[in-house]
Amino acid sequence: MYKLLFFLHKTDDENVLQFFRDNTIKKLEGIIGKDVGIAEVESNLLLEQKYTYYCEISALSKEEMDRMMHSKAGKELNKSLMDFHKNITVIAVNYNQEKK
Repeated sequence: MYKLLFFLHKTDDENVLQFFRDNTIKKLEGIIGKDVGIAEVESNLLLEQKYTYYCEISALSKEEMDRMMHSKAGKELNKSLMDFHKNITVIAVNYNQEKK
């Protein structure tokens, strides 16, 4: 399984919060073809960067995720994140790696 984790940086700016909910989440839903849940980040005491929201999308493999991210919705997401990237942290997690 391959996942992309999206963390929205802590903010009180309603425009940023609304953009994340109305734009980023909708584009993620377009990529995977189903609803994407949003979770509030309640605590991350050991990290300097604080977060407001978290969401994720997943695929069976990195190759499948690459195909989804190269779809029309994926390209739209990447374009919208060009100006928004300072407000989020994206982490890719690959569960398919063999144990060493």
